[in-house]
Amino acid sequence: MSRSHKYLGVVGVVAGLTLSVNTASAQLPPASPEQEAAGARVASVVFAEPTIIAERGDTVTLAPSFFDADGNRVEGAMHLLFARGNQLRRVGSMLDQSGRFLANRPGTSTVIALVRVAEDGDSYRGIDGIKQVGTIRVTVRDYPASRIAIAEPAYAPYAGTSFKMHGTVWTDHDTEHSSATIEWRSENPSVATVTPSGVLSLNQPGTVTLVASTENGISEPLQLQVVANPVRTLDISPTMAAARAGDVVMFDVNALDGRGRAIDDVALSYSVFGLDSMGGQLFEDGSFVAENPGAYRVVVNMGDLASSAIVEVALRPNPWEINLVDHGAVAHVATSDLWVFEGNDGRDYAYTGTHAKGGGERLFVWDVTDPANLVMVDSVVVNARVVNDVKVSDDASWAIITREGASDRKNGIVVLDLADPAHPTIIAEFTDSLTSGIHNVWINGDVVYAVNDGTSAMHILDLSDPANPRHVRRWELRPGDTNKSLHDVWADGQYAYLSYWDDGLVILDVGAGTHGGTPADPQFVSSIAYGMGNTHAAWRAGKYVFLGDEIGTPDGMRGYVHVIDVEDIDNPTEVAKYEVPEAGAHNIWVEDGLLYIAYYQGGLRIVDITGELRGDLYRQGRELAFYRTSAGEGEAITPHQPMAWGPQPYKGNIFVSDMNSGLWVIKFAQPQVLTP
Repeated sequence: MSRSHKYLGVVGVVAGLTLSVNTASAQLPPASPEQEAAGARVASVVFAEPTIIAERGDTVTLAPSFFDADGNRVEGAMHLLFARGNQLRRVGSMLDQSGRFLANRPGTSTVIALVRVAEDGDSYRGIDGIKQVGTIRVTVRDYPASRIAIAEPAYAPYAGTSFKMHGTVWTDHDTEHSSATIEWRSENPSVATVTPSGVLSLNQPGTVTLVASTENGISEPLQLQVVANPVRTLDISPTMAAARAGDVVMFDVNALDGRGRAIDDVALSYSVFGLDSMGGQLFEDGSFVAENPGAYRVVVNMGDLASSAIVEVALRPNPWEINLVDHGAVAHVATSDLWVFEGNDGRDYAYTGTHAKGGGERLFVWDVTDPANLVMVDSVVVNARVVNDVKVSDDASWAIITREGASDRKNGIVVLDLADPAHPTIIAEFTDSLTSGIHNVWINGDVVYAVNDGTSAMHILDLSDPANPRHVRRWELRPGDTNKSLHDVWADGQYAYLSYWDDGLVILDVGAGTHGGTPADPQFVSSIAYGMGNTHAAWRAGKYVFLGDEIGTPDGMRGYVHVIDVEDIDNPTEVAKYEVPEAGAHNIWVEDGLLYIAYYQGGLRIVDITGELRGDLYRQGRELAFYRTSAGEGEAITPHQPMAWGPQPYKGNIFVSDMNSGLWVIKFAQPQVLTP
């Protein structure tokens, strides 16, 4: 049964909370001068409690009251409430002042309270006309637990082995429980013991009953028949290996019975001992990687049987030289995405978009033929608050820029004719089914994949005639469900990789033929999600997808790059990560064994991704170089604060757009990267 609650209480002003809210960068509801004046006086917001706990399915009503700096109540301000994440779903439109939200998914959400002010007054994330005045946290509890589904053991129940048991708790709404944990026990410890978390140790042949229990008094038994172990010998090879920190060594492990036959369904235990260092990891597939130089002993064992190898790990090369070539300063408006290309006139160009701070209605055109002498040669003005993305066709004859926050609420895409790439002209403005705003696009031949803010779907456009775009169809996760948010798409002609924010990476067949998909009629292949963070952008190189994560915090941007192994396209698996602890990842580019990341306040980062990848690439020293895109007074909106947005290597240089300071060109003395 759904319940309804109303909450009142006090929350102070929280300034500078960074948050990705598509609707905040879209068009604002109209406000009267009186409402704007009242909003300008607001300094704090009052609710009933500092935090709220609701049950999934509840309707939560937030009734804010507003006060000025002297504690006097302010009446008549138009307020907007935005919920971060997908735990809460707004009931009604953005104009609805009732403050009602459906407790939609378990977890914790921050609700941001904003008020309308005059557009030349205060702002929120650079959006003129709104001001943040406070936040409140809402925790949503899941439905009650109703049953446990115990997974089949991953290994045969041989005496003398150990492995982890797994199970899933389901709610009374037949959904997987988001937070319930399982506690295990054995009813015959002489045959087998099990830890509360599920680590099972099989002691001797016989019958044992395991019991899994969870909240709400739910339990489930599982009977196992433990049998004699057929394994007589273990072999690991090679027995000696040399590597650099971050290089993956692949070991082959064989468990053999008395006749020398391989036993493939036995659980083995792996361990690493640092002989003169620490920081080695061994994975279940037999791969080893170390973060620090030194000697390591790798051991595989099962009961009394064991086999070992020695790995000697050397340092990786020192960071390589990286230098500034030129800086095209833009200090009056925030810079967004970029694309660098050779025009049909033989000269090189960079196109950069603009974000809301300062007025995001413009595309800048740069002549970068001489990368040490950047020249802004033109701009294109469109009706938008944000030109978030820019992409150029393969033959450089046309380009697309995206629009968000158009004053007439008709956003969509703008198509540019590049017959004269120094002075592009608008040949089409296409809004069919795209009016709510387009955040990102990807061009795949004549097909364009567009990320629609309103539908959270990938819309498919035919641009075989660029002057007359045509809407073909759309693909979306969970059709009809509004509880989703698509942020970006990247495609290579075979598969498309959709960054679905809270739902992770979604892979579609768009021409590979493995699942019947075509460029204009994609078919679902697989997906992978992670528990914390927001899936922001993806790029495939070789058998890996590099998946950018984005998390906004009061201390600035955070999030890192997840490395997903998609060699088995139906079963993507996370195998490694690259994480700069003090900064947050944004857009990425992969080329020639190097990962380029615009790491927001961390500037440009360049990472060696050759060979196999496992573990923490940052701690392993795979970062080859970094450059802080930091500019001084007069050359940045906020001086000395890098906010790198997007990288692109091009003709021996690296181009980087920075939200605070414009366009950068950087030279990297690329080493000869050797794959071990």
